[in-house]
Amino acid sequence: MAHRATRHLLIAATTAIAVLAVLATSATAPARGPAPAVPKTFYGIVPQTPLLDADIDRMGQGQIGTLRILMNWASVDRTAAADDNDWSQIDLAVAAAARNGIQVVPFVFGTPPWVAQGLDNRSCSVERCVLLAPTQAAALAEWKRFLGEAVARYGPNGTFFADHPELPATPIVTWQLWNEMNSKSFYLPKPNVNAYAALVTTGAEAIRAVDPAAKILLGGMYGYPGGVKKPKLFAWNFLRKLYAIPGFANQFDGVAVHPYAARMSKVTRQTKLMRKEITRAGDNAEMWITEVGWSSATGKNPLQRGKKGQARRLREAMRYFLAKRTAFNIAGVTWFAWRDLAGPPICDWCGNAGLFDVALTPKRAWNTLMTFTGGS
Repeated sequence: MAHRATRHLLIAATTAIAVLAVLATSATAPARGPAPAVPKTFYGIVPQTPLLDADIDRMGQGQIGTLRILMNWASVDRTAAADDNDWSQIDLAVAAAARNGIQVVPFVFGTPPWVAQGLDNRSCSVERCVLLAPTQAAALAEWKRFLGEAVARYGPNGTFFADHPELPATPIVTWQLWNEMNSKSFYLPKPNVNAYAALVTTGAEAIRAVDPAAKILLGGMYGYPGGVKKPKLFAWNFLRKLYAIPGFANQFDGVAVHPYAARMSKVTRQTKLMRKEITRAGDNAEMWITEVGWSSATGKNPLQRGKKGQARRLREAMRYFLAKRTAFNIAGVTWFAWRDLAGPPICDWCGNAGLFDVALTPKRAWNTLMTFTGGS
């Protein structure tokens, strides 16, 4: 635990420098309000569509401080050949974020088929392989290598900003390892506490070897992924089992939760239960809300609230997390999602979860968020 506290001091200094790199917003944009009394990085976005510069520029105008993006191991590292990583899409996002004074927080996810099939001996299609987190020693060694290369590129003193002196240096200092590992939707063949702990331990070692001050986040845990019949997979129960592994608490700095629910009463319940487990373990870990959101559509799904309802839920959520920011040590809240989907949605309510429609026209919920960020 003491090691974590020391790293937090270093991280705070690094983050403060990054925030000073904010560029001025458009001179034609009307001021929404005074700067918020919380760090800019408290307010975040996670996209569900590929990002254009126009998207990230719009985030900058809105004074969004954190951009949580997918760093897809399978897409970047497609073959077993050495030095063949394709960082081009990550480069574009990191560069655009830096120009807008936005801190990138990647969640690293997705096993390449050559790792899953060749090293973990999995029989899987390309689509299924990405969900099979590495478990065997050889596969974990490739995970470790990849993370080390990612930090060497985008972390403090990394090659990316050294190669782009025209950009404000905004290195990645926070790394989230996997996503919703307590759900079979993202962790196959089935959620496994010990296997996930091994993945984090290996990943943390790789990241800290390059950046000792790096902050490690657990993957965002979905509150009720298996329904009421599988309470062992509920986020707080899964977290309790992680804490029960000797020494594991020293492998991470933040606990992330995805407290999706139709009503705020259930969002708050999930958040409280997660904080309870952190406290029960005697830990001082930060809490991150790395996904929360509602749809602006109307329909049968309880997360479909309509345009007014989406804005109302956003206001309620932000007010709650701000009120609990100190007591629960909440470092940030990341809204899912940035823009609506033009094609088939990844879930039955996700398609209209954006703060903007497909044409990048703001919704009521965006205007509501601006009352918190002070952007426009």
